[in-house]
Amino acid sequence: MRPAPECVRFVARVHALVGAAMLAALALLTGLTANLPGVGFGPGAPLAAGLLGAFYGATAGLVWRGWPPGRALSTVASLLYVVRPPLAAQVRAATREPAFAAHFAR
Repeated sequence: MRPAPECVRFVARVHALVGAAMLAALALLTGLTANLPGVGFGPGAPLAAGLLGAFYGATAGLVWRGWPPGRALSTVASLLYVVRPPLAAQVRAATREPAFAAHFAR
């Protein structure tokens, strides 16, 4: 397997870091608030946060491997980055590079 281009590595790394941050925050908040009276989350909150973190991790893997669903899922995952315009611009620029498209055309 040939090495992935820098644009692919960047996009996959961003998605992986966001997913890892979500899962770490979920674990930290669950651990810190488990025994606090009056502070709690419904059963759907940890599930939703966990699934969202897993989604970003899976997207990173699909982008890294160059599998076709990864390109579409990366676009969906990039919607979160709109709140950080410089990051959104960097990810958008990386996904528009010809090497990024060629990575999925193999």
